[in-house]
Amino acid sequence: MKNTLRPSLVARGFTLLEIMVVLLIIGLLLAVVAGGINGFQASAEIQASSAKVQSIQAQLTSFKSLAGQYPTSAQGLMALHKNPGVKRWTQMVKDEADLKDPWGNTFLYRYPGTHNPASYDVWSSGPDRQDGTDDDIGNW
Repeated sequence: MKNTLRPSLVARGFTLLEIMVVLLIIGLLLAVVAGGINGFQASAEIQASSAKVQSIQAQLTSFKSLAGQYPTSAQGLMALHKNPGVKRWTQMVKDEADLKDPWGNTFLYRYPGTHNPASYDVWSSGPDRQDGTDDDIGNW
């Protein structure tokens, strides 16, 4: 078969402009994909924080069954890690890191609670790391 293309088009290759356009398109696609992944990560961190709040609630219930009451606000959640002077005490949290939210802040605790006056409040200050904002994640 005879090549119908002119020899100058066959040997030409890609110009710098064409390569730059392709790289720009690839970069835009990567930015869109990375943005979607960050959205999933933020959602996963919120769900992980909510799950940790539920876990801490279970540990606080165990603490109350042994000690007869929840830890005071002064004792805080560290009462789950180190004995605050309670006779019937068992370590509920092996590592202090288990008392931190996905953003590296320690979970907050108040007894009696403001949102739950009959029991306690336990919460994370959320992604903005500021207490008292709309993104707080707690047991209320």
